[in-house]
Amino acid sequence: MAFIGARLSRYGNWLACCLSRGHHAPLSEKDIAELAGEMGEERYAGGTFVFRRGDPAARIHVVRSGVIELSRTVSGRAVTLQLLRPGDVFGDVPAFLGEEEPFDARATEDATVLSIEASSLFELLQTRPAVARRWFISLAERMAGLQNRLVDLLAGGLESQLASLLLREADDDETVVLTHGRLAEMLGAPRTSVQRVLKSLEAAGLLELGYRRITLTDPAGLLSLIEDLDE
Repeated sequence: MAFIGARLSRYGNWLACCLSRGHHAPLSEKDIAELAGEMGEERYAGGTFVFRRGDPAARIHVVRSGVIELSRTVSGRAVTLQLLRPGDVFGDVPAFLGEEEPFDARATEDATVLSIEASSLFELLQTRPAVARRWFISLAERMAGLQNRLVDLLAGGLESQLASLLLREADDDETVVLTHGRLAEMLGAPRTSVQRVLKSLEAAGLLELGYRRITLTDPAGLLSLIEDLDE
């Protein structure tokens, strides 16, 4: 119990925030303690991998700090599928399915990741309904996010794809902290083409380009580029 108590004091509040946001499935103190007591912490320097494509999916991970990139090489070119930030869960889908990891997971900056053995999580979900409910809501939210990313990649031309991606990645201050190269990787497009579209959007007064950041000055105008596709 002392071990679980120490883990709870170290991780409990953070786990409560990232796994029980809102009113969907609030975790009890006992649920949080049991989850925290099962998880170990690993630190990854920027550029190092949490796992590689083809590795056995034996553990489920939660980002505690930093950013984790999920990517895959397609036709000889690396494509960024998702950027995961604190509170995001990854690795559970292939673990639930008993499959290998389908992507590379790499820290883009120094990061801390909490991990739990798949077998331990299965046992926990069977005995803690509140944890199970929140986890599966989290899974549904992430699947919805992946569907939105698919829209980014398939809907319209590069201008509308980029507008959709920028709106999704913007923080509360309407700022996107991504390089032009990273945006190109996330869209599977040439960097020069992305830079050209960004400059045209800036000329139209929809955004301002800065060093490693983009400020959305007219989010409604960017949204109109996407909504026009539905007409």
